[in-house]
Amino acid sequence: MFRKFSYKEIKKATDNFTTVIGEGGFGVVYKAQFSDGSVVAVKRMNKVSEQGEDEFCKEIELLARLHHRHLVALRGFCAEKHER
Repeated sequence: MFRKFSYKEIKKATDNFTTVIGEGGFGVVYKAQFSDGSVVAVKRMNKVSEQGEDEFCKEIELLARLHHRHLVALRGFCAEKHER
């Protein structure tokens, strides 16, 4: 199951978005470690337009339903002010 994270939690887990592990057309992916010791990838989207907001919601819905051994599982998301 996935959950909604606060921006503060994501910022802390990524050490203020320090370690970049990838980049794409829609954003940057960072390495993060949560207080429980789990290491994850955090995708921080570029500025989100109204259309981008719809795409973000669709991507979350799709990733929440996908389960495959060759895909990373969705652990959660952040949607706070202008941060996605």
